[in-house]
Parts: sequence; C-alpha cells; structure tokens
Amino acid sequence: MTRRRGRARAATAAAATAALCAATLAVPGLAPRAAAEPCRTQATGEELPEGAGPYPLVDRLGLWQAWDLAIGEGVTVAVIDSGVDASHPDLAGQVSDGSEYNGVASADEFERTEVAPVQDCAGHGTAVAGLVAAHRSDHMSGVAPGATVYPVRMDDGVDRATPGTLAAAIDDAVAAGAGVINLSLARPVDDAPVRDAVARAIAADVVVVAAAGNEGNQNVSGGLMYPAAYDGVLAVASVGDDGQPMDSSNAGPWVDLAAYGEALTVVAPGGSGYRTEAGTSMAAAQVSGAAALVRSRFPELTAAEVAARLTDSATPVSGGRNDRTGAGIVDPFGALTHLGGGDGAGSGGDGSGDGAAARPGHVPVQAIPREEPLLSATAATALAWSGVLLLAVVLGLLAAPAVRRAARRGWHAGPGADGDERPPAAPPTAPAGLSWLDGTNRPAPDAARPNRNRTR
Repeated sequence: MTRRRGRARAATAAAATAALCAATLAVPGLAPRAAAEPCRTQATGEELPEGAGPYPLVDRLGLWQAWDLAIGEGVTVAVIDSGVDASHPDLAGQVSDGSEYNGVASADEFERTEVAPVQDCAGHGTAVAGLVAAHRSDHMSGVAPGATVYPVRMDDGVDRATPGTLAAAIDDAVAAGAGVINLSLARPVDDAPVRDAVARAIAADVVVVAAAGNEGNQNVSGGLMYPAAYDGVLAVASVGDDGQPMDSSNAGPWVDLAAYGEALTVVAPGGSGYRTEAGTSMAAAQVSGAAALVRSRFPELTAAEVAARLTDSATPVSGGRNDRTGAGIVDPFGALTHLGGGDGAGSGGDGSGDGAAARPGHVPVQAIPREEPLLSATAATALAWSGVLLLAVVLGLLAAPAVRRAARRGWHAGPGADGDERPPAAPPTAPAGLSWLDGTNRPAPDAARPNRNRTR
C-alpha cells in the first residue's frame, strides 16, 4: 500500500511538473495562425515499383511481434525539423496541427505561427515522421503506427536555427504534451539556451531522442555533438544493413543506442511518393518510435525508465557496449518484454525482491525452486528391498518349469537315449535279506513270529 501511494504521489508530481512547464513555457513571438510561405524548392518523391515490399525495417526490428503488444496509441511524438507534409496517404490522420518558427532580425530571434502540417520544403521532417508513425502497409510502415506526430517546423532549416529558436521549439513541444521529442540534428557547439531547454523537457518527463550526427568522427572517440551529448538525452548512432556501424556515424562514450541508417525508403512530401534517406537522423526516428511503443504499453513509466528499457534490451554490436553503437541496436519487441532490472528502490539488481516487483512495467522473475528428493532415505531403502523380493519371486516363477522337468528326468542332465526325456527311475531295492524293510516280500505273521503257545 505504501509503495502504491508513493507511485501515485510520484505520478501526481510528474503531472504537476508537466502542467507547470506547459503553463510557464511561454513562447515569445507568437503570431496569429497564418499560411506558410511557399517553398523556394520543393523536395518530392517517386512512386514505388509495382509490388514493392515488404518494408525491410519491419523484419529487422521485429515490428510484427512488437505490434501485438503496442502500436503507440495515446503517445505524441514531437518532430522538430523541416516540417511534415501530412497530406501524404501514409501519414493521413497521424499528424496534428503544429507550429512554425521563422527567423527574424529582432531580439526574439524568431516569430512563431500555428500552421496546418502541409508543408515541408526539404523533405527531411516528413521522412522522420514517416519512420515514427506511418501507417502499416506492405511497402512502408512507421515503428509506432498508432502514435501522433506533433510537427514543429523550422522555416530556415533545423540546421540553421539559432540557439534561441531551437530552444523555443523544444519548449513548444513540451507545452503541446509530447511524450517523446525527436531531434534529428547534431551541433558541435554546447549552446546554453538549447541545453536549458533540453533540461526543462527532461524535468517534464519527456523522452528526448537526438541524432549522433554524420561527420564520421569515429576515430576521435569522445568528440561531442549536441543535443545528443546532453545528460538524459538518448543519443543514436547508425548501422548499415549488415548491423555494423556506418563509417559516417559519429562515435563517443555519449552514444547510447543505434538503429538502421543505410539507404532507407522514406515518405516524401508534395504528393504520394517516396525517396531515399540515410544517416543518424533516420536512426533517431526509429528510436523515437520505439520509445512511443514503450510509453503506450507502460504509461506509468518515467522517461528515464523508458530510456533504460530501450538501452537494456538493445542487441549488442561486436560483443558489447562500445563508442560507436552504445548499448547496441534498438529492439522494440525486446523493450516491450524486457525482464531486466534497473536500480529501483529495494531491487537486488537481479529482478528479485520487493522493489523489483513494484517497478512499473516489470515482470518479476520467480526464484528457481530448490530440488527435493522424491523419496526419503527410509522409503528408498524399503523400495529397494521390495524390488529384491519381487525379483526373487519372478525368478522363482520362471525357474519352476525347469525344476519340474528335472524331477521327471530323475535329476539327470540331458534327454533320454531315444531323445525323449527319461522316465523316472525306480526306487532302489533293498538287499534280499532286508527286502522286508521296504515293505516287499514281508513274511506272513505266522511265519515271522514263532508260536510261543505251541507245546513241544
């Protein structure tokens, strides 16, 4: 009861924190709802060949098994990027109205407008949104097809956004109630506004996922990229189709996970087509989708517990944790069924104890029962003697016919002269003088005894 009350208080506190953040994260520069400026150049895609499919990520990530447990319903994933074209058939109904940030020459650095998610000039954000939440189909599917995408469009491009603009976009996503924020961007500079905005998001119990970047600094272990390297952020590297680290993927001890990032077919804006994208941006989108699955199945888990499930259940690359792939390749089904521990209160670290049973989403592993002998020593001895006696009876029954035959032969070995068994031999006769001893030739009473009454 005490633990339940403690969890209830923790959930209430988390909700209060989120509400406070939503109330206090005032986004400056709010402008009335308006149509977005038309694109100077529009990224488009092409129709897939007839019969294309199945989508390779479905099998690589074990999504059919994961979807039996969760599809991401009830979870909002914020995509802070170049925008999302929600008119694509694979994203229809999956994307909510979002925000757009335009850089301006003022102290505020930007102007925010609320726009319908219909525009993505570069196509990067639409690709990320598709990997997160596109409908299930033979040719394409997002990792969490039941999740909702909240787009935050950076009009000048996410890579050119000022620190203040990016920080405001992160605050915007938190205020919109996002449970997961996807940041498919990497910056070599630790900007204080961005750092503080990420810290606010984590304090509001949001899972923050960021790309490790594609500068190929794997030979410079420890080179930091932000926001991936901030504490509490899931930093995602990329692996190829063979499951090995991509040369372009950045490395460092701050890398937490990896996902697939080689030549992926993704949703394209401006119609119903598709294009090819690669890199850690696409890998981060897969991890964001996996986080949405876990949050949907275990809504009582904190953001830190969701992150721990994702890393603890990952498939290691090259034998264990390393700077290039972190804990390994994300495994959505493994994260949904993970039985591992954590350092929860009262936990023994092995899934045993009251603390393990009390952790949300944790299925305690029962202790293996001690093997007891089936019989006590006395019972085993009695059973052994019973077996000996039973064996003696069986042998006696089997030997009875042989004994009878031996008796008929007069206890002589072998058959008779004519091949038949010899008849029983006649009993030996007594000597003539003693023949009366065996009852034969016994003298008559008168002859045997003298008549003592006869007179001479």
